[in-house]
Amino acid sequence: HIAVVPARIRAREADPIVVLAGGPGQGAIALAPQVMPLFARLNDARDVVMIDQRGTGSSHPLDCEEDEEQSLQSLFEDALPRRVVERCLAALDADPTKYITSIAVEDYDEVLTALGYGQVNLWGGSYGTRMALEFLRRHGSRVRSMVLDGVAPAGMKLPLSFVADGDAALERLLADCDGDDRCKQIYPGLRATIGQVRGELKRRPVRAAIQDPRTGERETISVNENVFLSGIFRPLYVAELASLLPLGISSAARGDFNPLLAQNLEFADDIAENLSIGMHLSVICAEDIPRITREDLAKVASSFFGRALVDDFITACESWPRGLVPADFYEPVRSDVPVLMLSGGIDPATPPRHAEAVGATLANSRHFVAPRVGHGVSLHGCGPRLIETFVRTPAAKLDGKCLERIPRPLFVLPLGTRF
Repeated sequence: HIAVVPARIRAREADPIVVLAGGPGQGAIALAPQVMPLFARLNDARDVVMIDQRGTGSSHPLDCEEDEEQSLQSLFEDALPRRVVERCLAALDADPTKYITSIAVEDYDEVLTALGYGQVNLWGGSYGTRMALEFLRRHGSRVRSMVLDGVAPAGMKLPLSFVADGDAALERLLADCDGDDRCKQIYPGLRATIGQVRGELKRRPVRAAIQDPRTGERETISVNENVFLSGIFRPLYVAELASLLPLGISSAARGDFNPLLAQNLEFADDIAENLSIGMHLSVICAEDIPRITREDLAKVASSFFGRALVDDFITACESWPRGLVPADFYEPVRSDVPVLMLSGGIDPATPPRHAEAVGATLANSRHFVAPRVGHGVSLHGCGPRLIETFVRTPAAKLDGKCLERIPRPLFVLPLGTRF
């Protein structure tokens, strides 16, 4: 499935902007409301091309349909029960081994050729950066420029990397709260509070009532240790949501889990609605899980977020057929094509360290960090201007210091708080 937003002027540039979505499992066309404002000025003279990657969006999506037993509870759990995975696999009318990155890259090359394009400008976000890097490896001659926002290289071993990166993002949140007089005063000892709530839930899960956004009905769910940890990890993606975490955690310590659950609900529902889980598994189970070693698992066992999420994916992937990954898939991509990399300094999924590793073999790359931004930098602050300048003139001098001026959103305090 393809969408092309044509350039507004007749004397358009020949090289379009090609949008590569994240996930893996997100369709590119669904991103239009977010990315078109980003490319509004560039769209004056360049087409913007959105291609739903095979298995996503409207390109034969590998969706796992909900069953009658699935409830609000599932939105708060990262685990995919084995029975759900096996039922999803049995219902597919496609070979899941054919929905991996290296095959999708060839689809893109064929589609862009059929559309009459030669060189292109790639913009990829999150998993889309993995697609972009693989496209650069296989078809480098047709890449004019490339923007990578939240770099997720093939070698990062998803979701294992989330453990260390999530720990680091949480540490930054706690440190920033301690450095904020209001946050520190209203939420003292936040680290200890987290440990207290986690310990209590590990011993005895609790029941909490929350409104289901799909039905409007209130439903009671079980809040255990993993639901609590997921409730902390997910908001770290978005700085505005993370600013609510001290309030949510302190409320949970008083027995009120609604603030923490409510701020997770929109995030969780968005994932459920816009991610093709079958395609997600096809990529992760073939490209990431097989490379996770016992040594890797031992290292993360004592971390804050632990290995629960990793173990869940390992179990899910035991039932999922694996595609054949090319022998050079994990080799560093080497190129002198102009590349602009953007990273959020408090991103729990694709922090700067991944871009730094990738940039070591991209001779003409630049990497800018927005220290107080989470997952996805392009739309924040001066991000659109940097991208516009770079795409128009890839050799242009860029000053990324403007990203350092983007503030972390103020921590949310209880209603009626006075100083």
